[in-house]
Amino acid sequence: MAGASSLTELPQIRYEDPLARIDWQAVDRECWWLPPQLLSLAGVPQFERLDLRTRQRLSHLEYVHLLEAGLWLESQFMARLAHLAHRCPDVGRRARFLHEVREEAGHSLMFVELLQRSGYGVDSRRAFGTRAVDLLGGLLSSRSALFWAMVVIGEELPDQLNRRLRRGVEEATLSSVVYRIADIHTRDEAMHCALAREQCRQSAAQCPAWQRALLAPALSFAIDLYARYVYFPSASTYERAGLAPARLWRARAHANPNRRAQVSQMLRPTLEFLNRSGWRVRSRYGPRR
Repeated sequence: MAGASSLTELPQIRYEDPLARIDWQAVDRECWWLPPQLLSLAGVPQFERLDLRTRQRLSHLEYVHLLEAGLWLESQFMARLAHLAHRCPDVGRRARFLHEVREEAGHSLMFVELLQRSGYGVDSRRAFGTRAVDLLGGLLSSRSALFWAMVVIGEELPDQLNRRLRRGVEEATLSSVVYRIADIHTRDEAMHCALAREQCRQSAAQCPAWQRALLAPALSFAIDLYARYVYFPSASTYERAGLAPARLWRARAHANPNRRAQVSQMLRPTLEFLNRSGWRVRSRYGPRR
């Protein structure tokens, strides 16, 4: 597999169980879970006129949506990493893959713990697009350039929102538990994103230009699907927050210029990286060329 040396050169980090690093008794629904400026409806006049509790409840449900997106994306990645480790003859590389599986499993356990304690539970309704990606992910070889490009997207899009969450804590009274989860997740993901980028660069360099050109539309479609799923919650999120009619509120979020600008900014680093790596991709949500 391309990039074997990079896997063994990464420093070995002592693992700490994230569940033991959080005071779960401090889960609080009387505060923001996402900073108000990061909500999909931030700046929409009809939303800003709503009472504080309703707006905070949407922040809870939009963060729950982010956790659900993380559970979906990390389940995809863990399954492939476990498969890679099983097939890897090099002990050092196998250990590196399994270390990432352990960290991703720890993240998922954090998400599930908060979902259980929050009282909101998990929204089992899934968009058709996510099921299509499940199928595509199962068909792609973990040695392929397209696979690692999609891993970069899946790692970086939620990470961008988490990083903004951590920066927004000074502007809002944020849940201490949510902040701690975001902090642990972001610190771990820095190495995961770096590894995914390295594998993506190396696999793209070994992929013929004609093949990248042929696959680029599929990758651009995946970027749009991931961006839509991560950054624009489904109507059920607004419904669970008590906003009716839910489809109207979702339409307002999609038309919200503040949200579109945020998404464009969050997509920019990933799009620029992929294009530098030889992928000619674009996104309807990304910066205008």
